[in-house]
Amino acid sequence: MKKYLPLFANVLSQLLFGFAYLFMKMGMAVVDQNTVKFLSFRFGLGFLVMTLILAAGFQKVRYKGRPVRLILICGLFNPLISQVLETTSTTYAPASQIALYASAMPALMLIFAALINHEYPSRRQTVFVFVTMAGVLVTNLSDKSETGLTALGLFLIIAANLVIALGRIMVRRASKVFTSFEIVYITTAIGAVAFTLTSMGSHVLSAPFSDYFSGLLCPQFLIAVFYMGIGSCVGAFLLMTYASAHLPVAVFASTCTLGTVVGIVSGVVLLKETFRPADILGTMIILIGIIGISLSYETEG
Repeated sequence: MKKYLPLFANVLSQLLFGFAYLFMKMGMAVVDQNTVKFLSFRFGLGFLVMTLILAAGFQKVRYKGRPVRLILICGLFNPLISQVLETTSTTYAPASQIALYASAMPALMLIFAALINHEYPSRRQTVFVFVTMAGVLVTNLSDKSETGLTALGLFLIIAANLVIALGRIMVRRASKVFTSFEIVYITTAIGAVAFTLTSMGSHVLSAPFSDYFSGLLCPQFLIAVFYMGIGSCVGAFLLMTYASAHLPVAVFASTCTLGTVVGIVSGVVLLKETFRPADILGTMIILIGIIGISLSYETEG
């Protein structure tokens, strides 16, 4: 049973990530699509919760004499770059389309794992990587105008996927030295400090300081911040970081697809977004590729 805990942890983290697009859109609507302001509340709450966990003695951290630069690099990719790209993309693209393109993430992770960590996929896994990429190509054959996906939105999504995939591989490397909590605590602190200083600095130049917290009077914003700050920022990232340290890269990457499925379903069902036949076909091809990657690992491992 113990060997399945990392797999279960990653499945749970992807469920949390899958609903994140829905709550991003909810929170961004309250702050007039101000990406940095929403992120400042999200990571500020996450950092506060993790600090309270430390103060209560439930977790311990040790950084002295260890390569903290690895975590700083992880923090550069996620949250500083990736979260700005991903959160902003919710303004210019529907949640289902963001999730659809995120389904190519496992293939990107395998590529970066080979280039950076020298963890090479087998020939069969490589074939399924190209199958996944073919699925992404098929989805681009459809007319996206009816779905609400803009050119800027597509650019932001692709850029975010590249940065997130690279960041997750760097987290995998850092996980060999640090615990999940040690990694997530520093990266969350980086986000909290950077986004809050930037957001507050720009706000005080144009409006009274007290107006900065006006969004907290809106239940919709509070729900979004609590989900993204605690459920996603703390819970999901801790679970995913733990899983990345204990799962083979092919299995870790392939199970990350679950978040895509949840994101697509939540966008189409809950937000009533348009999902065209070519998108459905492309998604099926992508999932075949990801399942193939996972099964090929089981067969050859």
